[in-house]
Amino acid sequence: MNPFAAYRAINAKLHARKTNLLSNKEWEKVVELKSVSQVIDFLKKRESYKNLVSQYKVEELHRSELEVILDRYIVKEIESMLHYFSGSYKEFFKAFLMEYEINDLQLLLRSISRNENLDEIERFFVHSEKYGLSIYHKLSSCKNITQFIEALKGTAYYETLKTMAQEDVIKREFHMEMKLYILFYKTLMEKSEGLSLTDKKIAQQVIGTKIDFMNVQWIYRATKYYDISQEEILIYSLPFGYKMSYRKLKDLSYAKNLEELKKLSEKYLRYAVFEGEKDTFLDRAIDKYMYEYAAKISNDKESIATSLAYIYTLYIEVQDLIALTEGIRYTLPENELKKYLVHTI
Repeated sequence: MNPFAAYRAINAKLHARKTNLLSNKEWEKVVELKSVSQVIDFLKKRESYKNLVSQYKVEELHRSELEVILDRYIVKEIESMLHYFSGSYKEFFKAFLMEYEINDLQLLLRSISRNENLDEIERFFVHSEKYGLSIYHKLSSCKNITQFIEALKGTAYYETLKTMAQEDVIKREFHMEMKLYILFYKTLMEKSEGLSLTDKKIAQQVIGTKIDFMNVQWIYRATKYYDISQEEILIYSLPFGYKMSYRKLKDLSYAKNLEELKKLSEKYLRYAVFEGEKDTFLDRAIDKYMYEYAAKISNDKESIATSLAYIYTLYIEVQDLIALTEGIRYTLPENELKKYLVHTI
C-alpha cells in the first residue's frame, strides 16, 4: 500500500465528482443555448459549478468573468483532491496549481509592461489562495518589470525571470511567458520523481504526451505566425516529451515548410492533428486526443491514473464551455459551433 496516496478514497470521491461532468446528451442541449446568460443559468443549476457562479448576478457576468470562474473551479477541484494525498504525492499534485499561478503572473506582467491600471486586476486572479503565492498585493503595486522581478525573490519564479528585465518590452513579455511555462512542466516532471515507480511512469507518460502535442502546436504556430528564428523556436520547445526526442523537435523546428512540418508532426505523434489546410481546430484536436487518452486510463484503481485523468477531463470540459460562450458571442450557428467542441464530435 502506498502511504502517501489513499487511492480508494480519492477514486471514490472522483467517481462521485465525475457524475457532475456534463454528459454528451447535456452537451447537445448546451449548444442550443443562445446567450452567455443562458449558459450561466445552466451552470447555476449544476451541483459542481453553482457555488462559484451563484455569487454573481447574471447581468453582471461577461464572457471574460465566466472564464475566470471556470478556471477557479478547476483550482478548487485540485485543492479538494490534495486532502487525499500527502508527502511527495501532495507536492506533485500541488504543482498542477502552478499553471493558474502563472496565469496570474502573466496577467500582471502584461499589465505592468503596458502601464495599465492595476486597481481591479484581482478580479481576474484564478490562483489558489491556499497553496499559491502570498505576495500578490505586493506584485500588484509594482510600477515596472524590474520591481516585479525583485518582488519574486525567494520564489520558484525569481531565478527563471531575473535575467529578463533589460530586454525590450515586446520581446520581454514573450520570453517571460515561455520561460514560465517551461518552469511549470519542469516542476511537474521533477515532482513526479518522488512517486512510486508505477505512478512515476504513468505521470511522465501522461504529462509527456501533453507536452508532445503542445510542442507541435507551438512549433507550427511559431513557424507560421511569429517572426522568430528556427533556433529560438527550438529553444522554447518544452523538454520532457514522451515521444518527441530533442532530435525530433529539431526536425520540426527546422522543417523546410509547413507541409513538411505537418507530415513530420503526424508521423512522430502517430495522430492526425491537422485538418486540411487550416489550423483552426488544432486546439480541439489536441484536447480530443487527451480526452480519449484520459478515458482509457481513468479506471486504473491502484495508481494515480484516475486522478490525472480527472484533472485533464475537467480541463477539457472547461475549455469546451469557454469555446461555447465564445461561439455564442459571435453568433455561430449550432452546427458550426459544434465543430469547436470536443464533447459533440
